[in-house]
Amino acid sequence: MAAFLDGKQTEPAMRDGLTIYPLDHPQAAACAQKDCAVLLTIFNHLVDWSEIVAALKQRGFSQIITQMEIFDALPEIEAARYWIAPPALYLENWPSFLHGAEMWDDETSREIYRRILRFRLGRDLAAHPVPQPDSQYAPRDLPRWREPVRFLDGGACVGEALQTLLQAGYPIEHYYGWEPDLANFEKLESHLQQECPRLAATLFPCGLGSKTASVSFTSGRGAASAVTEGGRDKTVVLSADRAIRNQPVTLVKLDIEGAERDALQGMRSLIERDRPGLAVCVYHKPDDIVAIPALIKSWNLSYRLHLRAHCWNTFDTVLYALPG
Repeated sequence: MAAFLDGKQTEPAMRDGLTIYPLDHPQAAACAQKDCAVLLTIFNHLVDWSEIVAALKQRGFSQIITQMEIFDALPEIEAARYWIAPPALYLENWPSFLHGAEMWDDETSREIYRRILRFRLGRDLAAHPVPQPDSQYAPRDLPRWREPVRFLDGGACVGEALQTLLQAGYPIEHYYGWEPDLANFEKLESHLQQECPRLAATLFPCGLGSKTASVSFTSGRGAASAVTEGGRDKTVVLSADRAIRNQPVTLVKLDIEGAERDALQGMRSLIERDRPGLAVCVYHKPDDIVAIPALIKSWNLSYRLHLRAHCWNTFDTVLYALPG
């Protein structure tokens, strides 16, 4: 039989012609007795997969397939989804992933890196690093950013990272907010007007890239709006080197849905000039976790590299590069 299981459901319901059963419903128990396979389709940063799997096993389900294991069962799928990719992608680039463990400057980062690889490649849910959800972009176990902060916020969305820094007690001297999704941009403007009316700010309703270009864009997805091939919308991307020529920057944050490497290439002169702290998301593409630190290392700017995980399922994994 085919059905949905929902741990938050209290009574059976219908969806797309299929019944949704609560986990403790007798029919769900009957499915477990028939050894029905369960496909775990939840894919977000808020839910610990291992807790869901434990709850299903407790109710007698033994065939539980995660989204990672779909690639094992269906090798014809070639495209990655965020960091989820066929095992072959990791295995073909295994020397790079092994070398990646040597790039971090503290044991906490090296252990997080090892756990992430075991989680992704070994499909070991128990290996997942415990997230630090309330300290993203201002981790309490790393040195503070240089103050006062002149903050380049790539992928500003509605200003969450700025709010985190303010709550952590950082004085913000100037804020450069980059947000290409116009609905998000309007909320960002409103947030600054209401919550930070005296903050010196320059806002860019566009994206960050290695050069000025018009690109396809998928909007209307909140924080997940992104530059995508075949996107139904268009946006402009600019390089930070061209947009911020003579104004110092002390901190760069990038959470731009897989365009982080391109954006870094477009701000290399700024980084060489100002040596800002860098907080760069490394979870959008399977090899971001090795390619982005390797890129920064290749510039020989004496940055110290650290890795922290802030949400479940390796979402919001951030590289923190501290200037030497």
